[in-house]
Amino acid sequence: MKIFAFIFARKGSKGIKNKNIIKIKNKPLIYYSIKVAKELKKIKAIYVSSDCDKILKYARSQGANTIKRPKSLSMDHSAEILAWKHAIKKLKNQKIKFDVFLSLPTTAPLRSAKDINKILNLIKKNKDIDFVVTAKKSHHNPWFNMLIKKKNGYFKKVINKKKIFKTRQELPTTFDLTTVGYAARPEYILKKNNLMSGKVKIVEIPEERALDIDTKFDLRLAKLLIK
Repeated sequence: MKIFAFIFARKGSKGIKNKNIIKIKNKPLIYYSIKVAKELKKIKAIYVSSDCDKILKYARSQGANTIKRPKSLSMDHSAEILAWKHAIKKLKNQKIKFDVFLSLPTTAPLRSAKDINKILNLIKKNKDIDFVVTAKKSHHNPWFNMLIKKKNGYFKKVINKKKIFKTRQELPTTFDLTTVGYAARPEYILKKNNLMSGKVKIVEIPEERALDIDTKFDLRLAKLLIK
């Protein structure tokens, strides 16, 4: 089974300027995704998709292949699934075939090769699985202590059904998605607009490796935690 790793790293970033190339321990953030992909013998090729020439040049210096992404797929409002489809179609046009698409977002530098192996083993062993995501157990639960704001300015529980849970122990277990990794077969990605609509499985990631760098505070944490 041929597995390709994809890293999507656009130039812009709303929360942190130039996030994908910001330095942590003297290495750009994208380095950590390329590094873990290179550690896994199961991965036969690494592709970096970006609209930024500087990012693409750095990726090539690290031995990764590159895909130039159109600006129209690199905006703040651009759905990432469209960039995934673009990368797959680009390779199909070049008659490059592969069996498993693995996304390694730049924002999870604390992931380990062990985490990624669990993702790949899960999708390889079960052909019925459409999509594998990574997740951690939620600290807050929509049945119990999560609120949404109503149009009238007042608040209510996210899930406001009649059943009342008196203790945390009674609650259904919920998970927060992480950006440690995602895997699917390329055909599934091309035919779907909502990847969560199929048969989805999770690989649970421990809290200490599940950091998703989205804010400046997350970035400060990463700088403290990366060895």
